[in-house]
Amino acid sequence: MTRLNTTEHDFNMSWDEYVIAVEDSYLIEAEADLTDEQYAQLGTAFDIGMTPVQCAIALMESRAPNRPATGWRMAA
Repeated sequence: MTRLNTTEHDFNMSWDEYVIAVEDSYLIEAEADLTDEQYAQLGTAFDIGMTPVQCAIALMESRAPNRPATGWRMAA
């Protein structure tokens, strides 16, 4: 059986590798560069053991916390 997804275990990454991985993930998902405020939050994410993908998702969700509901959420 072929798995379509993989589980990341990036706990042995250096700080530089972590920052580059978060920047890449964020750029792919959000199609934007990180702001200075978001760079400041990377240290906390690194210290608590978040993977780069988890960190990028958290940064995207914190970017627009008051955005209106769209799509299927509006239908409910």
